[in-house]
Amino acid sequence: MDTSFWKERLESCPALRPWLLRAARHAVSGEALPAKLTLGDMPTDKAVQRALEDIFPGCREENGRLKARLDASQRDPARWRPLADLIGVRPVRPNVTLSSDARFAQALQRLKVLHPEEASFINEKLRSSDPLLRFFKTSSSAPADLIALFDALVSLRKTSAGITLSELGAKYFNDSKALRNGPRRQQLDNLLRLRSESQDDDTATLFSANGIIENPYTTHAIVFAPFSYRTPDGGWLDWPYRLWQRGEAAILAWKTVRNLTLLRLEESCHTLVTSENAAPFHRLVETRRPALYTEGYPNAAVKTLLRHFAKAGVSALHWGDTDLDGYRIADQISRHIPTRFYVPSGPSDPLRKHRLPLTPEQRHRTERFLTANPDFPHNAELRHTLAHGWLEQEQTIDLFT
Repeated sequence: MDTSFWKERLESCPALRPWLLRAARHAVSGEALPAKLTLGDMPTDKAVQRALEDIFPGCREENGRLKARLDASQRDPARWRPLADLIGVRPVRPNVTLSSDARFAQALQRLKVLHPEEASFINEKLRSSDPLLRFFKTSSSAPADLIALFDALVSLRKTSAGITLSELGAKYFNDSKALRNGPRRQQLDNLLRLRSESQDDDTATLFSANGIIENPYTTHAIVFAPFSYRTPDGGWLDWPYRLWQRGEAAILAWKTVRNLTLLRLEESCHTLVTSENAAPFHRLVETRRPALYTEGYPNAAVKTLLRHFAKAGVSALHWGDTDLDGYRIADQISRHIPTRFYVPSGPSDPLRKHRLPLTPEQRHRTERFLTANPDFPHNAELRHTLAHGWLEQEQTIDLFT
């Protein structure tokens, strides 16, 4: 695989270049290539796919990514140096004489070049982030890590399918374990928090809001509705409908929701009640109201299932708490399915006596959120909550059902 070999391949298929970059970068680092190399997203161009299969026999798709298994000879970085030289990939030699502040400034400048549409966020949020400043003081790989983490952050805004931490690590660090713990994981959490509507959010809330799945085996959607779904092989499974007939809710694993291709209603179902809490959801099942349990902030499985219900012509009626978290949950649901809200209010509100006063912490958090998010669609409702207190969803069970 000398220079002429690579020149011939690239001349016959110029679009091949992005899928060869990772091998070239490993080559210039001098380190052996991994036994399983992620080349990138599955190419839509069949010519690119055929060319890659010729270079990497046995490469295959895994979760939308093209991966190649390399034998011992293929892992030798010298094998790929002609490719690196041809496409202009050079070793990255950090200037160790630069201070951490200077390295941080350089990294931010590079981010603005790579993502000009994010310049205001970089200037206003990243530049003043103490965790990032500390990261650059303690990690020699901080500049490259920040670029990769920011690429991941931007990608999360463009996908709605959900992605596991392992997939995110493999995609942006070529290492499925890169984001499971350690400094990179901490900085991912930091970047998500800087992007969040509320920097008070815990990690679970941040991950749910951005479609990140920490554990695919404990991520699921719980739903009570008369539907069947189509699998990737074209088959139809009706077990959720059979559970509906028995008065039982269905629990769909994230992988099941991720892979279903179509949802079909087996009985009339125009409205799906989305319930924030478990006890009210149980009451909905008891009274045979089509419902979906969001379990607090909706995770990737819940959001994906909501989009399938929307495609089937179903709308949502959201029933939850009327505090800050409740309205933020409602807002997230409305991004995936047409939604109206059950909000008892007004002078004739039969539940006025059940309203709970906000604690000083709740009040401060709500006021800070309103200041930071003047365009949030439920700000009027939040101001009503500040003035009159909030309702727990459980307080409205008897009135609702």
